[in-house]
Amino acid sequence: MELELHRLANGVRVALDPMPGLGTAALGVWQRVGARWEPAQHNGIAHLFEHMAFKGAGARDARQFAEAMENVGGAMNAGTGYERTSYYARVVAEHAPFALDMIGDILFAPHWAPDDLEKEKGVVAQERGEAFDVPDDRVFELHQAALYPDQPLGRPILGEDATLKNVSVETLRAFADAHMTPERVIVSIAGAFDRDAFLETAERRFGHLKGGPVQERPAAIPFAGRASEVRKLEQTHLVFSWPSPEAGSNKLFAARLMSEIFGGGMSSRLFQEVRETRGLVYAIDSFLDTFEDDGRLSVYAGCSAQNGATVAKIVSEQLAIMADHGPTDAELARAKAVARAQMLMGLEAPSARAEARVGQVLMRDRLVSFDEIRARLDAVTAEDVQAIARAALVGPACAAAIGPKAGHGALAAFQAQS
Repeated sequence: MELELHRLANGVRVALDPMPGLGTAALGVWQRVGARWEPAQHNGIAHLFEHMAFKGAGARDARQFAEAMENVGGAMNAGTGYERTSYYARVVAEHAPFALDMIGDILFAPHWAPDDLEKEKGVVAQERGEAFDVPDDRVFELHQAALYPDQPLGRPILGEDATLKNVSVETLRAFADAHMTPERVIVSIAGAFDRDAFLETAERRFGHLKGGPVQERPAAIPFAGRASEVRKLEQTHLVFSWPSPEAGSNKLFAARLMSEIFGGGMSSRLFQEVRETRGLVYAIDSFLDTFEDDGRLSVYAGCSAQNGATVAKIVSEQLAIMADHGPTDAELARAKAVARAQMLMGLEAPSARAEARVGQVLMRDRLVSFDEIRARLDAVTAEDVQAIARAALVGPACAAAIGPKAGHGALAAFQAQS
């Protein structure tokens, strides 16, 4: 078998990524739907829908459903993001069609009882409470809300009590029906599997889907926001961000290397300058957040309150230096080596490969070989990386802080530098 993007007659796409030498498969169904498609009054409904997935489906109640998967030694889970919802499993090769069949039951024959729905709202409320209690999670929520105010991208994926209060079984069903169309569904599998058996199951469970009205999501409009929350904590937690390429952009290859050089590892500029040389933080790193029509280069730092303003100033200065002078040849070579190694490590993980294929299909409508990815990384020049840094400084910068009040001076320092 070879890497293959198969299209069912109705347009549902199936990514097949065989991995010789394995005895297991990672598979799942991804929908192009998430918090970005929610109406404001029902913020959190996509995540709540995912929670209801394991209340039983098809001919099995919740217990029987869990037992059926574990009877074959498999594991199943689900996740919700801003732009995708996933239902995925890991099983031995022979049970891949069975696992896909169970996911089909979740999507097309769920057991949605009103009393279970109310219980799950309570579970989600506890999940929100847990996230609120973790400051290095909460600061990202503050940042997201400041960056995309009054937009679906700025609302919490978990929703709020008020927005979920009036969600009923009928509301869930209407939301599901509106987004369960062939062009929004991707089936993906990586590892060991019987191609024909898997495709037969995909056809049987997803071949009946029919197209419907296109469900557009609002465009992302980033703002130069600031957000803060005072808490009695030992540290101040900070997030800073600038524009970067959106998902699917060919500039992402340069942005990936830019982030690695800037703050991706222990040899990065931020780690060496802020942590090793000055000892101002315990943790600092940079990363990329990408959406279909927007992207962010972000930095997280955890530091004592008195160091917050200094950290913000140095981070901004280091980005400006990158924009003015670009990376050194040694930095660029090292970043490419890290990117190649991480890609090879991902090649050995079926779950990572199955999910990576989904992103390729959604953003490019094709599967991208890892040789092509490596070639694109190798082709990135120092000037390409420098251009990413320059573009970052042009657009709206956003920042958030949580912790002692003294540390919130970091926001003013960041604004002064932006």
